[in-house]
Amino acid sequence: MIASDRYSLIVGMGATGLSIAHFLRDNGRRFCAYDTRDQASLAIEFERCFDELACYFKVIPEDVVAGADRLLLSPGVSRDEPVVQQALSLGIPVVGDIELFLSVVDKPVIGITGSNGKSTVTTLVSQAAENAGLKVGVGGNIGTPALALLNEPADIYVLELSSFQLESTTRPNLTVACMLNVTPDHMDRYANIGEYVAAKQRIFYGAKNVIYALDDVLTRPPVARDIKRFGFGLNSHPEVEELQYYLDVNSGYLCCTGRQIVHVDAIKMKGKHNLFNALALLAIAEAAGIGEQACLKALASFTGLPHRCQWIAEHSGVTFINDSKATNIGAAQAAICGLGSEYSAITLIAGGDGKGADFLGLARTINQLVGTLVLIGCDADKIEKHIDNKRVHVIHADDMRVAVREATRVSAPGGLVLLAPACASFDMFSGFEERGEQFIQAVEEVGCDATIL
Repeated sequence: MIASDRYSLIVGMGATGLSIAHFLRDNGRRFCAYDTRDQASLAIEFERCFDELACYFKVIPEDVVAGADRLLLSPGVSRDEPVVQQALSLGIPVVGDIELFLSVVDKPVIGITGSNGKSTVTTLVSQAAENAGLKVGVGGNIGTPALALLNEPADIYVLELSSFQLESTTRPNLTVACMLNVTPDHMDRYANIGEYVAAKQRIFYGAKNVIYALDDVLTRPPVARDIKRFGFGLNSHPEVEELQYYLDVNSGYLCCTGRQIVHVDAIKMKGKHNLFNALALLAIAEAAGIGEQACLKALASFTGLPHRCQWIAEHSGVTFINDSKATNIGAAQAAICGLGSEYSAITLIAGGDGKGADFLGLARTINQLVGTLVLIGCDADKIEKHIDNKRVHVIHADDMRVAVREATRVSAPGGLVLLAPACASFDMFSGFEERGEQFIQAVEEVGCDATIL
């Protein structure tokens, strides 16, 4: 049946692949599916939803690839995979679910990318849009796959976009495109930082409004005619015909070109890095026509997402914060620097799968701001080799429970125990969520154990 005419080949049978399959079926398109693993987690769901669907695992016949009119790639599958390279060598287009979504949607779309803070800013923008009375479709790299958002009507879409999604999107043509920051990440997938930045920069292709971080040159979009530019950062910069959102450190207000908007004390989220997120929200909202009051309401109520600088408890004067979502060096550094000034000392729990990262920059931050480092995970030794043991006390722990107990034991009143791993979690946990939940459980246990405190 597959060989009788042209069809799409879905590569990756996870949640995104499943959303692509539903989209194709609803639009009368023929398709088959392939997964690079021996057994796909959602294979049963594919078989349940699609009768007589041709599915392939681990190995796929070359003529099946050659017969496809396009390859629809899930973001978790590298473009270096042989099946992708075969398609490209035959001139077969290789695109992702975001490309399909943007080809059919007829409402404004806001796209947000960056190494860190994407989920927080995406959630803030969606809350502000809802406060403004808009029906919002929010998803992409967070929560709901983009194509599944088409099942419900929306006035505006807010998409978190990863580099993996952007590298398989030819020209997004977004209403608003925002890049929050760039720090090295996924170096196990990209040959160098340049490839990673190039993938991120694709978000600006064809955008009507572009937003970037003033203090991060890697986020700077190309200059183009008739494109509105917005910048945000801790300081304003002299730019022509550009709105800038920044923190006035003297007054404590977030401002736009000299106009005070909101004082930092009115923002529920804590940490300097979250002020960047608030500034990004204000710039995105201005570009998208979302009212400022709707943003202020969101900033006054939003406390942050789970596992992202999440306050857990205070035991005997020691504060415990869960930033398990800090899965790369930049995120961990942001948490350490953003929270460090509020506490007398930091005990950091870090480690895991470093994804090929160079930990030298992280070590510099740790050597400067951290008193005790508790290391976990398979790349613990790679982090420790850059640590100045004369300035930082290093402890190794086999699991999260031991890590939290050791961190509590060495911490004094006024101090902070911070989980900010700077690594992926899959060497020890099912994901950053489980890692964070185990941290929370361990903190609860030490709160009940008077011998530790």
